[in-house]
Parts: sequence; structure tokens; C-alpha cells
Amino acid sequence: MDRIVLITGSTRGIGYATAAEFLKHDDRVIVFCRHEVHTDVAVRRLGGIGNEQNVLGLVGDVREEKDVKKIVGQSLRYYGRIDVLINNAGVAAYRSIEETSGKEFDRIIETNLKGTFLFMRHVIPVMKREKKGIIINISSAMGIEAEADFSAYSASKFGVIGLTKAAAEEISEQQIPVYGVLPWAVDTTLLAGSGLELDPADVLEPEYVARKIFNVAKGTKKSGALIKVYPR
Repeated sequence: MDRIVLITGSTRGIGYATAAEFLKHDDRVIVFCRHEVHTDVAVRRLGGIGNEQNVLGLVGDVREEKDVKKIVGQSLRYYGRIDVLINNAGVAAYRSIEETSGKEFDRIIETNLKGTFLFMRHVIPVMKREKKGIIINISSAMGIEAEADFSAYSASKFGVIGLTKAAAEEISEQQIPVYGVLPWAVDTTLLAGSGLELDPADVLEPEYVARKIFNVAKGTKKSGALIKVYPR
């Protein structure tokens, strides 16, 4: 479909599976994370799915505005535009409020919520100039139903939904719909380190979530829509 798709936190899990899904449909993807080695591995693997010229691998930290500006600038120099922004980067911690340090709380909020804000802040002007674009923010089922011992994570994902709704209102007159995708538990390293014990039948595969995200990127739903992705 020849869209330029920027996906944060895209070297593994949902982000990687989503990049692969777009590549299968002849879109071009920008993948990145904080670690160059992870980016390099992801780019090599993704290059085997589609044309390797359709994959751009970058390195940066979603928590740092200077890195976000750099990523957006490099993406524009390489591809000339950004058609779809998918804010997927996320971290979690399975701890009670008393056990969660201020530093850990900041890490989760800054990655999951501030990172989403920063990319929207720098990509929305790009999309306004192009007079088109789609933004998809990955929240969570815990963004509408909080869980004990996931206070920081739930707070960040509730925040992502608020940010999504606010942005949809702010740019309602532009051709830039903003959506929230709310997956149930997904088989990723984030879930593996969470401490949750779930029935395997209730755990989603990243590829299943990726297909749902791809469909949302068609832009047929009303801006501000929240799309739940739960087990079949």
C-alpha cells in the first residue's frame, strides 16, 4: 500500500509483529528502540519478509525529546513523510504501590505515556503539512480496568487513553484520525516478566494483535475510537 509507518518499540513483541504485517502489504516501516544491536537484528529479520529497502532501522529513547526529534527528522530525510504513527513502546512492573520506587514509576510513565506524547507532538505537525495521516496509540486492557500490583502501568495506560481522546478532539478538523488499541495479555517478554499467571488460552499472539492494528490503520473508524483486542 506504500505507506510510511513509524512504529515505536518495534524490535520485538507487538511492535515487531506489526512491522512485519505492514511489510507483507508492501508498506515501508521505520523500526527502532534504545539498543542498536536489537534494531540491527530486527532489520535483518524484517528484510527477509519484504524488500529490505522498505525497512529503516533507527536508535533512540522515546523518553528523550532530542531523540524523538532525531528519529522523526531521520525518517523524513529517508522517506519524505510519515503516514502512520504507531506508539507501541512500553514497559511494566509487577509491584504493589508500596514496593514501587519513584524511579521505577517515572521509568514506566515516561516510556509509556510521555513517549507517546512526544511522538505525537513532533509527528502531528508533519501530518498537518501533508494533510493526512493516522495515529494509533497502544494502550491496554489495563487502561480501562486497573489491576492490583500494576499501579504504574495501569496509570500510564489510562493516561494514553486520555491523550488519545484529547488529541482526537484537538485535530478533529484535520484528516488525521487518532485511535487507541487496547490489547488483552499478549505473549511477549513484557508479559513474561510481569509475574502474572494466566491460562495460555487467554494469552494473545503478537501476530493476532498486529493484524488488528493493521486493520485500524485503514482509518475507517471514527477518530477517538478505542479498539479492544481480547481473546477470541
